[in-house]
Amino acid sequence: MKELKRALEEGFAALGDRVDAARREVVDALDDRVRGLHNDQRETRDHVRSLSEHLARADHSVPALREDVATLTGLVRGLHTELGDIAALLPAPGPVATGPDDDGQQVSLGQAVPAGTPQTAPAPAVRPGAAAVTAPHATPAAPQSTAPSTTPQGVSVTTSPASDEQPSQEEQDQALKRAVEAAYHGAPADQPSPAAQAPAAEPQDPRVSHGVLLLRAAGVASAEVVAHRHTWEWLAALAAGHDHFRTPPAVDDLPDGRIRTTVSGRSLIALLIVLWETRENSGLDGDWALASTAYQRAATALAGVTGQGRTIRIVLDDGHGQDDEHDGEGEDG
Repeated sequence: MKELKRALEEGFAALGDRVDAARREVVDALDDRVRGLHNDQRETRDHVRSLSEHLARADHSVPALREDVATLTGLVRGLHTELGDIAALLPAPGPVATGPDDDGQQVSLGQAVPAGTPQTAPAPAVRPGAAAVTAPHATPAAPQSTAPSTTPQGVSVTTSPASDEQPSQEEQDQALKRAVEAAYHGAPADQPSPAAQAPAAEPQDPRVSHGVLLLRAAGVASAEVVAHRHTWEWLAALAAGHDHFRTPPAVDDLPDGRIRTTVSGRSLIALLIVLWETRENSGLDGDWALASTAYQRAATALAGVTGQGRTIRIVLDDGHGQDDEHDGEGEDG
């Protein structure tokens, strides 16, 4: 019995040692696995944090990129304007004088001959404002009398009888501004005043109507704009490079993706200018359609300005009826 008891004790002791060893192996394996899971979780968390930082930097860079694009657009537009001004200042090529040869046929005499040189053939017809072109051995032409040349809206500038030159660009700009001011103070935007009205055969210069709209916008404190958010983003990006445009402090959401915001009279001037330029310089495309429609809506709203403090409203929303809450008449300012 003693031997059996001793054998059982030794067996139980050995079994306990194996159980302890197995438990330690299991605990060590679990510790290693948990430690590995913790490391994986830490790496995943670090990776997610890095991705979030990259996304945040990208979100911050998008507005800057939009501003850069708007600035480049403004620079390109200014370059186009300067190139147009330079092209307008370049002298036109002079006409070539012609005269009869021995057989009576008209032949080219090369470069233009100064006025007053004797001619045998009559002087060819010359465009108004161009230098007279004569051929040799002709009778000198009689001096022309001093006559006024008309500029936009009938403002006259007297030209010299000897040079017969067109008014300078500065004189034309001054005449245009005087015509705009006369139309603004003397008649509605779509009708020139009697003092500035051009001859009946000449249509009104559209630049005068545009200038009147700018003067009307200058007297407006604020204007409400209702449009789809995509249309407003296009308008804001188009005018972002203009010196007078200021981003509105708030843009309110309306149903169906529409927005309502308020722009100052100064920002409205910038919008009118860039819409005018885009409409004039674009082809028959989406920019032309958007610019033409928005410009006409603004012109219609400004035509109703009475000077009584009413807030003007520019609505680009033909798909919805004008309801009382969002699209009704402007409130008294």
